[in-house]
Amino acid sequence: MSTQGKKLAWIQALRGIAALMVVMVHDRGALVGDGGAGRMVANALLPMAMGVDLFFLISGFLMVLTTRDFDGSKAYAWAFTAKRIARIWPLYAIVTLLAIAVDHHGLHGFADRSVLLPYLEGLAFIPHNPAASGLYFQMAVGVAWTLCFECYFYLVFALCMLFGRWRYGVMAGWFALTLIAIPVLRGGYHLGVASQPLVEWSRYANLAINPIVWEFVFGMLAGWLYLSQFTIKRNVMIYSSVVLLTATLLIGWHRIGMVNFFGPAGWGAPLTILFLGAVMLAKNGAMRVPAGLVWLGEASYSLYLVHVYVFVLAQRVMMPIPMGADSFRAMLFVARPVLAVMGAWLVFRYVEAPASAWVRKCLLQMTHRRHAQRSLPAWAGPESSARRISDGP
Repeated sequence: MSTQGKKLAWIQALRGIAALMVVMVHDRGALVGDGGAGRMVANALLPMAMGVDLFFLISGFLMVLTTRDFDGSKAYAWAFTAKRIARIWPLYAIVTLLAIAVDHHGLHGFADRSVLLPYLEGLAFIPHNPAASGLYFQMAVGVAWTLCFECYFYLVFALCMLFGRWRYGVMAGWFALTLIAIPVLRGGYHLGVASQPLVEWSRYANLAINPIVWEFVFGMLAGWLYLSQFTIKRNVMIYSSVVLLTATLLIGWHRIGMVNFFGPAGWGAPLTILFLGAVMLAKNGAMRVPAGLVWLGEASYSLYLVHVYVFVLAQRVMMPIPMGADSFRAMLFVARPVLAVMGAWLVFRYVEAPASAWVRKCLLQMTHRRHAQRSLPAWAGPESSARRISDGP
């Protein structure tokens, strides 16, 4: 691992934690039917859904950090976009095919246009039906609702790069417009992520005005803080500040209208405090993480996308096993996360990593070829262009 990679091992570990939290909140479904201790465990696991909020904070942080050498060129902006596409889309496309087969029992779903439509919309990260299920958008691949927000953020970030050194000013103006001005003009401002008045003329526009986007902004602020000269040298000050702020927030949780749900008026608030504390500790070199969490972080995207389908297949395989209902639920609860992690690592190693690398290579080659052709004089032909590309770094 490179020096920079070692420094950011804590971010990779947080990715692993976020993915595992989402896995466990979905795994709690195995215990919901139990009327005793199982239901209590299921209820206790509900806040694990905040793994999504953590993912959004990490995304904002990484976008600032990984583009700190931005040179103001359009070529850089396109290369950034190509890398984001290669990171997100290939595995999602493959999982979408898997989802059609699993959800519709084989190949039957591929022959039904009404079945295919929501999956195809999902491949374009278009919320299928924002009015049907609040924040979840009734996506055919259920967990893809978060990818809609991720890709919206990446799109805004990439487009703002076209403004060169003014990119963050333009970005600030865009977020001020979409997250403050428009919601105020539409009838009042609040941070409820599942109760925003819908934009009827554009399903995609509902992403832009949703307050959950603030978490990407908070992540970006954490990224700037990480790159800045500001430090708190005494780790005990960082720990005490985080504990004090978090405790104060939790004590006054209901009084100030906080909710047990996603977003800045929910789980995103305490997570932002904790994340900023982790950033300051990382600047001091005080973040030490287990190698196992870093390993899990590498496969976090695969784990996030495939775990639901591992759950479904595991339940179908285990269903014929003769045992009582409570024992069966307990077995599912224990076995499914283990199988999901194992399956995710195999998917990461043999599907996600090679597919992303291939798509990234193809897109970047297109970028280099396009840039090289534009930089050639008018009299230069295709042969000169090809030679110039092959001689490049």
